[in-house]
Amino acid sequence: MTMERTKETCLVALNESSCIGTKMLIAYYDKSCIIQAIMFGANPEYLYVDLTKLYSHIEYIKMFESKQSRDIIDRLEAYIVNPKQNCLDIKFKIEGTDFQKLVWSELCKIPFGSLCSYADVARNIGRPKSARAVANACGQNNIPILIPCHRVIRSDGSYGGYSSGKYIKETLIKIEQKIVSEKIQVHSLF
Repeated sequence: MTMERTKETCLVALNESSCIGTKMLIAYYDKSCIIQAIMFGANPEYLYVDLTKLYSHIEYIKMFESKQSRDIIDRLEAYIVNPKQNCLDIKFKIEGTDFQKLVWSELCKIPFGSLCSYADVARNIGRPKSARAVANACGQNNIPILIPCHRVIRSDGSYGGYSSGKYIKETLIKIEQKIVSEKIQVHSLF
């Protein structure tokens, strides 16, 4: 006998213009603002549709911007443009298989501004033949930025896919690499 999941109201806050040139949506289920999803896109309607596909148990989506949700959006924005000075202390909840959680844990070890391949991640978790499964786990990550799947690319150096689109992945990579490059240039002056 399977238990049907209770329908829930999904609370969302939308940032109309994020630092990466698109809208950013955060989704959470109660007023404690424990993040369930972060999404990027140009059209809020598409973000809502994607959110309902992601969470079939959502009964309806309710815009609910609070001081807490605004603070989370501001901290995400600050982290994206200056992660060294902005600690990302944001509570989140993500559901997945044991394999997905293993992959996501490994992604969190990738240094800011660095890239590695899906095959590298597969080797690092002791599953060297599972690069495709690693890519699928990256695609199931609902909280990009907090779990930095944008830092994982194909072995041939191409970016590969990204849940919010290749443009967002490319933009995040360029922002990080620019910050790392600027820090290296400043240090080399002294």
